[in-house]
Amino acid sequence: MTTPVSTHMLPRVLRRPVWTLAFVCGLALTAQAQSPSNPLPSTPAPTIGGLTVGSVTTQPTTFNSAPSATSVDAAVAPTPTAAPVSPTAISAETATTPVSGRAPVAPGPPGPTAPTATAQALWQGSPIPLRLKVGAERRIDFPEPIADIDIPNTVGRQSRIVLSPTGQLHWLAREPFAAVRVLATAVSGTLYQFDAEAHTDGDTPDPLVLRDPILDATADAKANAPTDQARLEAAAGALIPAFLQQGAGASGAAGATARPDYATLTRFALAHYSGPARLIPKLDATRVDVRPIAVRDWVRLPATGLAITPLRQWKVNNLHVTAVGVYNGSDTAIPFEPKALRGRLLFAAALHPTVAPKGSGHNGSVWAVITEQPFNQAVIPHVTPLVLPK
Repeated sequence: MTTPVSTHMLPRVLRRPVWTLAFVCGLALTAQAQSPSNPLPSTPAPTIGGLTVGSVTTQPTTFNSAPSATSVDAAVAPTPTAAPVSPTAISAETATTPVSGRAPVAPGPPGPTAPTATAQALWQGSPIPLRLKVGAERRIDFPEPIADIDIPNTVGRQSRIVLSPTGQLHWLAREPFAAVRVLATAVSGTLYQFDAEAHTDGDTPDPLVLRDPILDATADAKANAPTDQARLEAAAGALIPAFLQQGAGASGAAGATARPDYATLTRFALAHYSGPARLIPKLDATRVDVRPIAVRDWVRLPATGLAITPLRQWKVNNLHVTAVGVYNGSDTAIPFEPKALRGRLLFAAALHPTVAPKGSGHNGSVWAVITEQPFNQAVIPHVTPLVLPK
């Protein structure tokens, strides 16, 4: 039995048969295509005008009624994406901006500055031109401290002038003025003269350094002057006799020279009789035999009890040195007198300046005699002439 259906009992959506049926069929096909048993292949999302359109994911949902236009628009709404970042230059300010709370790096110390140029002027007694620029201070360095400076009052009221105790003048001209004579008196009494003038045009002049040739020469002489120790050594050297200065500084190498100094030969001969052997100077000396000789043949002293005997003789290069023993048998002291010795002698010295009388314990001494020939040839009786071989 079929029950008749009235058209007013159907839903309102079914009253439009054509598009309603198409909409229901489309929903059914979409649900079947999105089912898990028949997945759709993944494709990249399309872009429209730089915007990426989000994909529409349809969940299997049972609609009790037709979807609203608002829900459909929300489902297909495009998802905005970030605009591509193009590489840009990073400025210095951006590079120094602290990132992630880090403290900014402090800038390093400034580099060395170029030395300031200076102008040189030599004082020779004539006034030195001094140019100033209005509003710019110029420094003038004097070679010595300045005790007084004389500037005309009109110029002084138009300037700011500062003079330091070390001789530096700082001059700032506030107004232009014509050339005027400026006098600066140094502590030494030297009067320096300048012709100063100020202008508004031109470059700023460099600091001026004034030099005095007399002070420069004095400073050089003082720097090269000998010290107190050098002066003392020079004075002591002037007191040394000429015969001792002949081999000064060569006592240790007397054997290597053509003629050793007399002092070294004398010390060598006397050291054999005045101290231990370790104190005898080291010389390349050769022993030479020596014979006794009568005192009256070569000594002229008013003493009858004086005995003089040659002890030893050495040859060092081309010189001979002889140690002579002296004994006083008289009751009077006999001083050493080189002028009383006869012969071709080069040098003579005594271990003691005076030979004490007999019985005093000091009546013996040693003399050193230096000759070119052997002792017995150089000391001969004065009546026999001596002819040296050529």
